[in-house]
Amino acid sequence: MRLYLEWLGDFIDISDKSPEELGNSLSLSGTEVAGVEYPWSYVEGALVGRIVSTGIHPESERLQITEIDIGARKITVVTADLTVKKGETVAVLPEGSSLSGMKIEKKEFLGVESEGMFLSLEELGLEDKSLTILRLEEGRPGDSVVELLGLDSPVVEVELTANRGDCLSVVGLARELGAIFEKKITRPEVDESIQTGDDPFLKVKLNDNGCIRYTALLVDHVKIGESPLWMKKRLVAAGLRPINNVVDITNYVMLETGHPVHAFDVEKIGSTEIVVRKARNGEKLELLDGKTVELDNNDMLITNGETPLALAGVMGGEESGVYSTTKRVLLEVAVFDPVRIRKTARKLGISTDSSYRFERGIDYEDSIYVIRRLADLMKQLCSANVGSNIVDAGRVPELQHIKLRESYVSERLGGAVPPEKIGRILESLEFSVERTDDGWKVRPPAFRAYDTKLEIDLVEEIGRIYGYDRIVNELPRISPISGGVPESLKRQKRLKDLMVANGFDEVVTYSFVNPEEIAKVNKGVDCIALRNPLSMDMAVLRPSLVYNLLAAASYNFRRQNRDIKLFEIASVFNPLEKQCETTALGFVATGRENPQDYSDKRVIDFFTIKGIIDEFFSLYGLTPAYKPSSAPWLERGKAVSVEIEGARAGFLGAVDPAIADSLYEIKSGEVFIAELNVTLIESMMKEFSGVKKISPFPRVFRDLSFLVPYSIDYGQLEKLITDTLEGTLFNEVRVSDLYEGKGIEHGYRSITVTLAFESFEKTLTDEEINSLIELVLKETEEIGVKLRG
Repeated sequence: MRLYLEWLGDFIDISDKSPEELGNSLSLSGTEVAGVEYPWSYVEGALVGRIVSTGIHPESERLQITEIDIGARKITVVTADLTVKKGETVAVLPEGSSLSGMKIEKKEFLGVESEGMFLSLEELGLEDKSLTILRLEEGRPGDSVVELLGLDSPVVEVELTANRGDCLSVVGLARELGAIFEKKITRPEVDESIQTGDDPFLKVKLNDNGCIRYTALLVDHVKIGESPLWMKKRLVAAGLRPINNVVDITNYVMLETGHPVHAFDVEKIGSTEIVVRKARNGEKLELLDGKTVELDNNDMLITNGETPLALAGVMGGEESGVYSTTKRVLLEVAVFDPVRIRKTARKLGISTDSSYRFERGIDYEDSIYVIRRLADLMKQLCSANVGSNIVDAGRVPELQHIKLRESYVSERLGGAVPPEKIGRILESLEFSVERTDDGWKVRPPAFRAYDTKLEIDLVEEIGRIYGYDRIVNELPRISPISGGVPESLKRQKRLKDLMVANGFDEVVTYSFVNPEEIAKVNKGVDCIALRNPLSMDMAVLRPSLVYNLLAAASYNFRRQNRDIKLFEIASVFNPLEKQCETTALGFVATGRENPQDYSDKRVIDFFTIKGIIDEFFSLYGLTPAYKPSSAPWLERGKAVSVEIEGARAGFLGAVDPAIADSLYEIKSGEVFIAELNVTLIESMMKEFSGVKKISPFPRVFRDLSFLVPYSIDYGQLEKLITDTLEGTLFNEVRVSDLYEGKGIEHGYRSITVTLAFESFEKTLTDEEINSLIELVLKETEEIGVKLRG
């Protein structure tokens, strides 16, 4: 909602308030203000001028030379508008002024120098195409055109929540400010002599209960023309394009009151009978925007008894619109079921200013005032006459009173609001208030009936107008009901500490993701879909953390952060599992291991991530097994499945470079990503003291270089060595070198392992170690692993 402050001033005195103060006050009361804008700030230095003399250009009959008095001096302007006459007051941009960032400079036209240009309504955005310059009815030469026309008044951009349809109007926001600043608001007076009741020339029938109320009036002898400048200016500032005086009046009243209205050309509709009915399945209607829509019986139509005239609450029909030939108009002020209008608009993909307001619920008690306001403006600006009584069909729902207890308000707001202020606040918001022994009996106004139904709703109104910033914060007193923080949360804290200690930054992402983005990375993933997603970007629950982590890595990489370490601990959702929601740890890394140390040239590799995973499992007293993985979106040969006692607990791998480049625009270095099932791992955790006994005697190390066939992975080799030497002096085995290439037999790779031996009773001898090495060589030879020469 764009609130033009000049227009607001008609309803409430804001002369002592700055735009920033108004914006801050609205924001603090729960009506968020996105910013303040000056719609005509692009016009600088425009002055009032008076035409001193005119004459046809000696070299062209299509140009006129004018001399203009602009106060401090006289200037010459060459113009193509031959209607300019001596003595007229005009708007001019002299040399040195600017328009839309373009500096106005002297320019020569066929030998005559022009020292500026005239302004028209087209340059001010108040007309689509201006054939003549702008004439002014007042002003002295040298006055500012911007100040004279009130083009220096700002617009406050207000962002409203779906439940505050009552603020989608000038009067609604004036009411909010009146309550905040304790000022009275005034509304334009209307001609109350226009009678209501049955009329022989105007009939209304409601054959669909989705139309709550329908109010109509005939207006005769309408003269279609341009709207006055003041109305055009307000519509443009509010974001609407002026069309003609009748259409502009309907838009103006909608913005002013918040009640959508419509005008039908009586001659085109061929009747003065209005029937509101359900559409028939397959029935079609051409709308004002030229689009033809196909309807069903869930949609509501305004008809002349048979022919559709408008799609109720959404848009009028092309055949019944108001054009330059219109002489007689039927005015409509209706109230429709918000749910029905919302469903129709969503189904057809149409959103209009009318549907936007009807969907949020409008005032169903102000119809008579609104139609009288329309009639007054039609008489004033279209020279029209009222041609019938006001016909008012339908029902006005009875509003229920809400009991508001003084003790309840005090409990919820900490006793901050004095009781005498509570009634005044509610009354300023146009609630009906009656004092009782223990509180108040409150009746909400019709425009708040949609979102004010409970006692707590009234407390919210009191709190936001009084000002939450004026209420002293006090934490509630809660008796402890448990022995402290759950162990699972303590372990998650240790996990986070582990990741931070390894240089990772924590991210928090949405639980909802776009299924199309998942399919681009990994096709065939089952997801839990939402029934009514806000958008496709939030259509399913995430089956894994990796998609959001890769998106976060991409976001950083595209902003020149090439050394990335990110992690997240959060829920993931798998519809194929018995326990569909589990906790996972995911992390992604690429770039240098230690970017803060210029002397450290290491980059993140597979074993960097594997080391973190090993450290992770040590917190749970577990030792993981790594088995090759063939996930299509991970790089072949650099992806493993992480298992615990035969159960898959996660994975680790390098993202396929083609996917990293094309989908995530990470174009250099390898991107490693891992995810671990924390819920599963916690269920399998073992007691682990963290204490390791160290022998007082020296360890003995032996390096063995093996030629290992591609068909055998290191995990198999390690298990063979461990099983062979179990129960001996053997302590551990680890990889110390990996080599493929020149000098290595085809189909093999060289893996060098270091075996450690240890005794707690004596110093080991070569004979003891060599005998164990022989055992290893014998077993490895049997599976095709050779000792490299």
